[in-house]
Amino acid sequence: MKRWLGIAVIACVVLTQYTLWFGRGGVVALIHRQHHIHVLKKSTAKLLKIDEALAAEVTSLQSGTAALDAQARSGLGMIRKGQTFYEVISGSPPPVNTASWIARYQELAARG
Repeated sequence: MKRWLGIAVIACVVLTQYTLWFGRGGVVALIHRQHHIHVLKKSTAKLLKIDEALAAEVTSLQSGTAALDAQARSGLGMIRKGQTFYEVISGSPPPVNTASWIARYQELAARG
């Protein structure tokens, strides 16, 4: 009889511990929830930074023409009258044959 009672007590302890660690509200579920909360906080912080930057841009666009002018130039490629547009292309320049380039330039200059 004592043997069965001991086995029953051990079984109850094991079941209780299993529920505590692996059950629906157990330690493992708590760890997963904490990790999920941490990930959500990080993504929320990134989104708040983007939101603040966009709000600042909206405010500057509403308050003055300088920001609107800069936005039009960078986004739409607009330039004012009398301005020269230069496009800087990254990378190494193509090889130039200097002698033929000078001869061509002199020929064009001689034509007027």
